[in-house]
Amino acid sequence: MQRPNETRNRLLLVDDDTGIQKVIRLLLENAGFDVAVAASGQDALDIISGGTFEPDCIILDIRMPGMPGTEVLPRLKKLLPKSPVIMQTALSDIETGLEAMRGGAFDYLVKPAMKAEIIETVKKALAYRNLLLKNERLESENREYQHSLEAKVQDRTRQLNEALSRLQKTNLETVRVLAETIEAKDPYTRGHCNRVRQISLEMTRHLDLSDGEIEILEYGALLHDIGKLGISEGILHKETRFTPEEVEILRAHPIIGENILKTVEFFKPCLSIVRHHHEWYNGGGYPDGIREDNIDILIRIVSLSDAFDAMTSDRPYRKALELDKASEELIRGSGTQFDPELVDLFFREEVHLSLMTGCTAR
Repeated sequence: MQRPNETRNRLLLVDDDTGIQKVIRLLLENAGFDVAVAASGQDALDIISGGTFEPDCIILDIRMPGMPGTEVLPRLKKLLPKSPVIMQTALSDIETGLEAMRGGAFDYLVKPAMKAEIIETVKKALAYRNLLLKNERLESENREYQHSLEAKVQDRTRQLNEALSRLQKTNLETVRVLAETIEAKDPYTRGHCNRVRQISLEMTRHLDLSDGEIEILEYGALLHDIGKLGISEGILHKETRFTPEEVEILRAHPIIGENILKTVEFFKPCLSIVRHHHEWYNGGGYPDGIREDNIDILIRIVSLSDAFDAMTSDRPYRKALELDKASEELIRGSGTQFDPELVDLFFREEVHLSLMTGCTAR
């Protein structure tokens, strides 16, 4: 719709009485408004629907031939929801005027209204319209801001996720370097830490663990033997039976490992795996003799994985056990050295087949 003069508010006066039309039109024009008139409700609807005039405010008589003002009102509100409608009513129609306000009219005037009352009511209606338009504009700006903010948050989240992914990759590479440092000191265990990691991760596929727990498990599995850095190569490479004193030194490697890592904040979540991976389910392990549920599930997983890989790997003092013999040892240790539920899981067809394939592929 065309708005040729944006500086003057536009009013539509709807009244079948030509005398009242002339008086009110002259009054409003002298007050600085652009005024169009319609002699009936249908004329008013045609003017607005035709696009020739878009009023900012409408003065609508209730009693008119044909379509009464109360019927015209909802149609006007549908066409121009932001343009307030002021009803005109005779003294005997006040209740109708009130009913019209409940139906969406802004206010009503009782004929014959005083000049000042008409001007004041129109000004209030236009102020109300301006508030509606301002609120609509603010809501639009707020939606645009929210959309922009959401886009920025999504972009920032993506950047943070990418940075976290890079950091996690760097952390894992750092842990792998440490694991390789352990194995460089003890060639007989080359690949052991990574195989313990692989066995442990295979088992987690069938357990209800969070991503965070799995990440801790992965780091703990790779670092579980880091305490061997504090054990002399003479003991680690010894091909004959260990003396009681040497056994005690070897048994110290979980505590040595914990002491190595505990000063670095990043490694703290996996300290318990490093310290307790030689604990037994029945409390017969070391260094603290804890048992059953006092041993975290992540520790129990690494403990079983560590023992199985150790049994199926060569050591200076013995050759690797055959897979069936190592499996028998796991079953024999179920409920004593190992968590019986994890042993059962280990021998599920899909888990066992995957693990056995990995072992024979060494």
